[in-house]
Amino acid sequence: MRVLVTGGAEELGRAFCEVLGAQGHQLVITGRDEHALDLAEADFRAKGVDVETHVADLGDPHATGKLIESLGNLDVLVNNGALGGPVGPTWEVDESDWWHTFEVNLRGTAFAANAAIRTMSSGRIIDVISNAGVHRWPYVTAYSVSKAAVIKLTENLAIELKHLPIAVLSYDPGMVDIGLMRRGADMESQDPHQQRVSKWARSQRAAGRFTPVEQSADLLARIVSGEFDHLSGGLITPASG
Repeated sequence: MRVLVTGGAEELGRAFCEVLGAQGHQLVITGRDEHALDLAEADFRAKGVDVETHVADLGDPHATGKLIESLGNLDVLVNNGALGGPVGPTWEVDESDWWHTFEVNLRGTAFAANAAIRTMSSGRIIDVISNAGVHRWPYVTAYSVSKAAVIKLTENLAIELKHLPIAVLSYDPGMVDIGLMRRGADMESQDPHQQRVSKWARSQRAAGRFTPVEQSADLLARIVSGEFDHLSGGLITPASG
């Protein structure tokens, strides 16, 4: 299958691509860091993976959508790219930074999904979300609320697509010791709100509540394969999978 992964050159997205490439899928990886994309492409090609990379910033409302429409025969879209957003009381953080998180996490996801739907004859769209969107993450509200909105976007698209063989699923990869959670746990800051977030992340790691990266990536690969298409509109987590 031809699988496009946004934000797939680094961190958790890279872990997803490692498993998908090893399973023989044809990868299309996007991101905003050209150097990281080049390194990922070279590494994957050295492993025999069929891969192509494209610079496409989710902060640009049309970049990813135009790329998807130019690619044509896409089987799976993994909406993985996201921003963590500002940390602090919602009424104190920079409003432009707060809203930019929505532009990337929600608008970027929605526009990519729309483009995929317009070009797909069948397949699936997987929106990577977070438990922070299911429950809450005070002091990181832009991330939490934007991910909650993505969950509702997924649910609504699934209903609108009931007449087509296109599944749309939310995927919560769990708290993994990579990317956003690792940065949170390892963050060194004098800011009391960032310290609070870091302390909480470290407590979750110490309590053994982190999901192994390999387990998270393996479950994503099962969703890509179509195993959970009958749950279109639903939320898949390592606990449920």
